[in-house]
Order: sequence, then structure tokens, then C-alpha cells
Amino acid sequence: MTLPFADPVLIFATVMILILVAPLLAGRLRLPEIVGLILAGIIVGPYGIGILERDQTIELLGTVGLLYIMFLAGLEIDLNEVRRNKSHTVVFGLITFIIPLGMGTALGSYLFGMALPAAVLLASMFSSHTLVTFPIVAKLGLSKSRSVTTTIGGTIITDTLALLLLAVVASATRGEISTAFWIRLFALMIVYVAGVLLLIPLLGRWFFRNVEVDENVEFVFVIALTFLASYLAHAAGLEPIIGAFLAGITLNSLIPERSLLMARIHFTGDTIFIPFFLLSVGMLVDVSLLLTGTEAWIVAIGMIVVALVCKLAAAWISRKLLGYRPDEGLLIFGLSVNQAAATLAAVLVGYNIGLFSEVVITGTIMMIAVTCFVGPIVTERAGRRVLLHEQDAAFDESNAPHRILIPMEERTGARELLDLAFLLRSRDSHEPIYPLRVAEEGGDAVQKVAEAEKILGHSVVRAMSAGVPVTPLTSVSLNVTSGILRAAVDNRISIIVLGWNGEVSSKTRTFGRHLDAVIERSRQMVLVNRISQPISTAQRIVALLPPFAEHTVGFENSVTTVKTIANQAGTSLLLLCSAETVLAGRDFIERARPSVPLEFQTLASWRGVVERVKQLVGSADWLILSIVRKGEAAWQPSLEKLPARLARELPDSNFTVMVSAAERWDARQSSDNAVDAEYVSSIFRPERTLLQARSGGIEATIETLMAMEFPPQQAAGLSAVLHRISREEPVELAEDVALLHTHVPNVNDSTAFLAVSAEPLQIPLASGEPRILVVLLDPVGQDPARHLRALADIARIIRLPDMVTVLHEARSFDDILRAIG
Repeated sequence: MTLPFADPVLIFATVMILILVAPLLAGRLRLPEIVGLILAGIIVGPYGIGILERDQTIELLGTVGLLYIMFLAGLEIDLNEVRRNKSHTVVFGLITFIIPLGMGTALGSYLFGMALPAAVLLASMFSSHTLVTFPIVAKLGLSKSRSVTTTIGGTIITDTLALLLLAVVASATRGEISTAFWIRLFALMIVYVAGVLLLIPLLGRWFFRNVEVDENVEFVFVIALTFLASYLAHAAGLEPIIGAFLAGITLNSLIPERSLLMARIHFTGDTIFIPFFLLSVGMLVDVSLLLTGTEAWIVAIGMIVVALVCKLAAAWISRKLLGYRPDEGLLIFGLSVNQAAATLAAVLVGYNIGLFSEVVITGTIMMIAVTCFVGPIVTERAGRRVLLHEQDAAFDESNAPHRILIPMEERTGARELLDLAFLLRSRDSHEPIYPLRVAEEGGDAVQKVAEAEKILGHSVVRAMSAGVPVTPLTSVSLNVTSGILRAAVDNRISIIVLGWNGEVSSKTRTFGRHLDAVIERSRQMVLVNRISQPISTAQRIVALLPPFAEHTVGFENSVTTVKTIANQAGTSLLLLCSAETVLAGRDFIERARPSVPLEFQTLASWRGVVERVKQLVGSADWLILSIVRKGEAAWQPSLEKLPARLARELPDSNFTVMVSAAERWDARQSSDNAVDAEYVSSIFRPERTLLQARSGGIEATIETLMAMEFPPQQAAGLSAVLHRISREEPVELAEDVALLHTHVPNVNDSTAFLAVSAEPLQIPLASGEPRILVVLLDPVGQDPARHLRALADIARIIRLPDMVTVLHEARSFDDILRAIG
């Protein structure tokens, strides 16, 4: 058998064995896997034992691996973090270009005795770097951390400037510099970048939305688009790595991080293409060149020292200016010190046009070898420190990872619900998702269970392929609702994800018999979803919050959930809510993690909410309506019919109804005092209580109550305000009890009124026929917490056992106090 191997099958088998064995041996030696693969390339390459030749096949697959690294960097970068800290990217990009440029020019001019063009070209090699160690931070889950995001963005800036400098120096040496050269260079660059940033998202969104294919075809589409963009970058005078990175950025929002397509992209790159690139880098190293004379040693050592020092200085200065921690500064150094692709391009161009000798090529190869050895070690050690710090900073023992239950009626729609569950599941969660199929009891229960297992089988395969642990559940129960609720309790579920076709009948209250029952009887957050388009194609999420949403216990969790979906889907977020909600909750909403592009719009009145939403939401938007369960502060009767109205008006948009967790808002906000006669007397007063009234309707009842406390003119004004609220925003505290509450300038403290009518009050939006009315007036400008506490105290009294019956039977206020006593 002759060396190097010539048989293509044997060559491929050898490479696969190296890809398998080298990382394992590196792990035994406590070295990063990347170092193991580079060393393997050195050993088996043409300058080692010569088993493999660095032929066109190795170069091709190595180039594909390099482009793949840049594509993944663009695909995984946190664009929201870049937008929020874009100045950090610019600062680091310029510093890591300028400092190496200055040090490299001085090295070439004063130590190596080069002419200025050659010294500048040499310096451009130090300014550029290659993200060889990005796979390390990706495996650590740090690809969206601020230091990594800053480094990736800075890499594109410094590499672009270095490659432009290369083009200018090369053209100047050939005597090709002219006005036409500058126009052609910048015109092609601008046209190319604008074309990629505009056309790829449009083409990708159209493909994912309109072409019915599986993830295999989607993968081929993404890879084809990436390499086409890379080639067009080369045609425009840029390096293909710039095109691959831009392709990753433009597809970032279309490929969710937790999806089967993303899992296949990572699998292909991590197991084949990227290892090929690392082996090809190792094959470049020829240690014997150092034996040719002292000049080679001087050049190699000088280049290695400057490469390490200038990148360390750039990382340290950037860390100081940006206020990063020392471990983040080291991580930036580990990512940016590696020299490979752009460095090779510069040295080969310089050699071909006569600016560099073979000694510089030798020094460059040595520099690549040392930096690609140092970079992975520093990246892995610094990355682990950053990971530990971020885990400690983010730890909250009260905020356990979500357990997500996905009840499934049939296979249709299961894919969309799973994709949504992937978005909701945090990156560092070890909790599985729980697809569930309920089989109703009966003589054919065994057959139904078998059918259920077939349906769940597809979900298991899809989840496992996406790298998400899954625990399929089959339940035999009297009915679907009981099976879902039992599974939720048995498995300590925190979020229930349900599918809905958007259709309702005249007898349906909100979603349908089963869905309504699950919401009423569960305590978890529930997401009811009508998915019309692939969720990865959403351009914007519009979240609609009801009045007083900020006073509900689940408000924080709801905001975090919506922002998580927007962040994972790569969309902006528009919050549509009342001015009071914006005023009270804006600071929390803006600070809540994760960060997303955020916009607020206010609703003047809840009455015209459907028309307002129709104007705002397009087919490419995803509408999320946040509601609460009946009896909470933000609940009102109109919420029961609102989902059906919105689904009917927006048939082509994705629509999710989010029901917040059912911890009682009054349990957290009300006082700890026992509910006794004294407690009731502190809330309600006999002079503001109307019992056994026969007033003939809500308007007359309100007027009577206001006349008990205020002069005629003030009473009339307040009655008009409260009557409007009764038509638009009544709250049902319990069956047969309606609450009207607002802030007015006519009172100095919380003032409660109670009316019990012998006849229905005829409140238009009420689900039943309430005969008990509670009115709460608070002064304008009062602390919202005091208003909420007063609401909670009222709710606590009304929800006492048999309290509604006591109120109906009481003839006087003393009767109420005696009954409570």
C-alpha cells in the first residue's frame, strides 16, 4: 500500500476514524477536541507521516467547514443582543483591527525590514481572525452571551476591513488603483450586502410558508441558499466567509433554536464539515520549515508573539471600555486569537504578487498552528468560568424549568404544537416535554390506546430528533378533560399547550366544551393555539393585554413567556394595552429577560379592541391574547367571546390565547386579618349599603348608591362614569356578584358601596343575571397597590362560604354582621 492513500473510500474511512478518535484522545489529555483534530491533521498530513494528501477533496470539504462555522455563527448570534449593544460590536471590531494593524506594520517595517505595502499587508493578517473555537462556546450554550455576541459582530467588522485592505494593497502593487476601482469595489459591496439582507429573508419566509415539505428538503434549501450567498460574496469582491455569515444572520429568525431543522444543521456541521476544516488546518503545518535557518525562526517567533499580544491587548482594552468581567475578556481573546482563513488568503496573495517570501509563508503556518492551539484552550477554560457566572446570576429557586404538557387529538397540528413547546422550553432545561393522548373508557379502550400510541410515536421521533427529551403519556379516563387534568397533576405540569381550530358554536362559551373545562379546572398556565402559518415565519408578535393586567398575580410570568416566544422566534414584540398598564408595568416589561425589540401602543377603550387589532395585525404577525380566569382582577365578561371574534376576523394569522396561572390574586394581596364583623365593617358601611332594593336596573341602582354619599351634581357625574363601566368593563367577583371599580377625584380614600337587588340588574356583558353590585371608588393618583389591596379585601369577603345567600336574605347591615359572626 502506497502513501498517501489514493483510494477515495480508504481516504474517507481514515478521515472518519480521525474524527472519532482524535477528540477522545484529546479529552484523555484534557485538551479541547478542536486541538485534537488539528494535531491529528499535523500527524497524518503531508508534512507528518504522509497518510493523507491535502488534495482538492480535503480543501473543498475544509472550505465547506469554514463557511459552515461562519454560517452557524450568524445563525446562532443573538440579534436582539446585537441591536441592544451594537456599540459594543463596533468598539471591539475597530479595536481588534487597529491595534494589530499598528503592531503588525511596526513588526514588518522595523524588524523584518519590509516596504510599507508589504508591512501593511502583513499587518492585515494580524487584524483578521477566524472563529475556529465557536463550536466550543456553542456546546457550552454561550452563543447568545454578550461577550460572544460582541466577538462575532466584531469579527465581521475586522475581517471585512482586513480583506478590503488586502484588495487595496494588491491592486496598488499591480498599479490598478483608480477611481473606477473604488467605485466598483464599494458599489458591488453595497449592492451585494443589500441584496442578501433583503432577498434571503423574503425567499426563506416564502419557502417555509408555502412549500409543503419535511425538514430534509428544508435543510437542503438552507444549505443551498448559504453557499449561493457565499459564492456571490466572492463575485462581489468579498470573501465567501462574509456571505456565509450574512446568510446565517438573515435566516436567524426563520430557524428556531429548538427545532428539528436546527438540530440537523448542527449535526451535519459538527460531525462532518467542521472536523474536516480542522484537519485541513493541521495539514498545513510543516514543522521542518523551522530547520531551514535562523531567519525562519525570527519571522515565526515575531509573528506568533505579535499575533498573541495584539489580540490579547485588543480583548483587554475592549473589556475595560465595555465594562466586561475578566473571564469575559479572556473568552473574547480565546475566540479572536485564532488565525486561519483570512490569514491564508492574505499571505498567498502577498506571495503571488512578490511582496512576501517563502520565509513569511513558513512563519504564517507556524502562527496559525500556535494560535489554533492556544485559542481552544483559552476559550474552553474561560467559557466554563463565564457559564458558571451566568448560571449563578440567573439562578432562582422559585423559578424551576417548565414542564410542558401537549394534549393531542390527532396527528394533524401536532407538529406546530411541538414547535411551540420547543420555543417555550429553556435552553438549559433538562425537563422533558409531555405529549399526551387521552383514550376514553369503553369497550374499545384497548384499540383506542393503540391508536394513541401511534399518534404519540411521531411526536416522540420529532422531539428526539430535535435533541429535546420527551415522555409520551397515554391516559384512559372517563373523558378527555379528566385525563388532561390528571396528567397535569401527576406530572407537575406548569404549562398546558392546546390546539384549537378557531371555530365556535352558538352554545360554546369561549373555545369549546373540553377546552373551557380544562381552563376552568386547571391552575397551570394554558396556551390555546390556532396555528395558521409555520411559527418560524412570524415577523412580529402582537401581545394584547386586558385592562388591569398589571394587577394580576400571573402578570410577570405572562410577560416573560411572551418575551421568550418572541426571542426564540426571532421577532419583535408589540404590546397593546391600556395606558395604566404601560405606566405601571413598563419598567418591569423592559427589564424582564430575555431582551427583544419592544414597542408599546395604548388602547383608549377596550370596547373597540377588535377593530384596533384588525388594523394592526397582518397575516405575517402572531397575535397573543393574554386573559385571566373568571374572578380575577383583570377578568371581564367580554373576554369570553373575544377569542372567537378575533379568530374570525384574523383567519390567516397565528393566534394564541394565553391564560395565566391560577394562583389567586387576592390570596397574595389581601390582608392577613381574620374575616369577622369588624373586618367587614372596615370595608363596607351601613350608610353605603342598599339591601332588598327594587330599583329596576343597573343605572337606577348606581344612581341610588351615589346619592347616598355625594351631592346631586357629583352623584350624577359619578353615576354616568359607573354606568359606562357597567356597559364596557364589569368584573364578576362570583356568581351573581358584579364589581365596578375606578379612580375618581371625589374621594380621599378607598370607598366601597354594596347593593343587593331583588331583581336582575341587567348588566349587558355579564355571563349570568347578577343581582348584587359592589362599587369601589379610589382617589385619582392613589398607589396601585392600595387599590389592588382594596379589591382583594372585597373579593375575600364576597367569596366567603354562603356569603351570596347571606346578602340576599339580609334585611339590614346588622344581619350581615351577625351572620358572619
